Amino acid sequence: MTTPAHSTRTINLEGAARAAIAGGAPLALLIALGMPGYAAFAMFAGFTAIFGATEPYRQRAVTTGVAGALQTLCMFAGIGVALLGSPLWLQATGLVVVLVVAVCTLSTLRTIPAQPIFPVFAFVVSALLPLRPADVPLVATIIVCSVVWAWLVAMSGFVIRHVWHPRAPHRFRPLAPLKERGFGILRTAALWETVALNVVGSLVAGAVASTIPWLGHPYWAVIAVVSTLPALRQRHTVIRAFQRFIGTIGGTVIAVGILLLEPSAWWIVVIAVVGQFFAEIFVARNYAVCLLFLTPLALAVSWLSLPEAPELLALDRVAQTTLGALVSVGLLFVGRAIERRRGRALGATSAIRTV
Repeated sequence: MTTPAHSTRTINLEGAARAAIAGGAPLALLIALGMPGYAAFAMFAGFTAIFGATEPYRQRAVTTGVAGALQTLCMFAGIGVALLGSPLWLQATGLVVVLVVAVCTLSTLRTIPAQPIFPVFAFVVSALLPLRPADVPLVATIIVCSVVWAWLVAMSGFVIRHVWHPRAPHRFRPLAPLKERGFGILRTAALWETVALNVVGSLVAGAVASTIPWLGHPYWAVIAVVSTLPALRQRHTVIRAFQRFIGTIGGTVIAVGILLLEPSAWWIVVIAVVGQFFAEIFVARNYAVCLLFLTPLALAVSWLSLPEAPELLALDRVAQTTLGALVSVGLLFVGRAIERRRGRALGATSAIRTV
């Protein structure tokens, strides 16, 4: 008997739905409680459900749990920096620590996504949000509860598959085989070359972005670098940087058009849920299309936490992303020159090509 084809075998509808629910439900609850200023923390916590989306559930439980702990620690570190006044030197120091820990952790887990974009995003934004010491208990509760919720959502497919898979196996996307993991990766030169690329690229992009007086949000340049640079054993290509640039411009135009309409907080929830869902659908297929959905999500939730003029947000987003992409491409050429001189590929630019 022939197994009927179904789109969920090639399109990760399960993972996309989980990611949208994991971030959307806490965000909606915060809006209902009249606390939109904490929306960014719910979004960062919701990213927990993205990790290990295709792994078998006993391995996914570990992957998602560690990823959730990493997101939590990065937000707490950012909050600590914010409470100390967010001095630039402390932001830079925290960024380096986050990059080292995130790259080592995600590389050891061999998780997808492997780039440290979500831990870095959680840290740099948390370090800039205006918080008072009296806000910390509430914010900590929001973060921990949202991460636990995201973990539960990520694991919910186990029950769904247990009930429905025997009846209609063709409707479920096959899970990936178990991954072999070990701490031996921490002793390899390739890992530390990957760490170095991320640290150097982020500090250079952040430093340059901070010196441009007519631009704000320098952390967007840092995020552009870490999302464009390859993970361990992936090849660094100009294509990904170009896709990042094109997708960000398109997504920014969409976001500004939406924000100029001054949407209510509930419309921001809808934008976040739809954006997260379709970003997960397209992330492995076309990074530029993914960003058409992810950029409005990020800008809309950021605007909800800290309202700003949409036109200024657009200018900063496009300019800083361009800067980050240029830094990433510059590292590509430097890395290739080093490879040619020593006759061996860098850890982040070996034979596997990224999309």
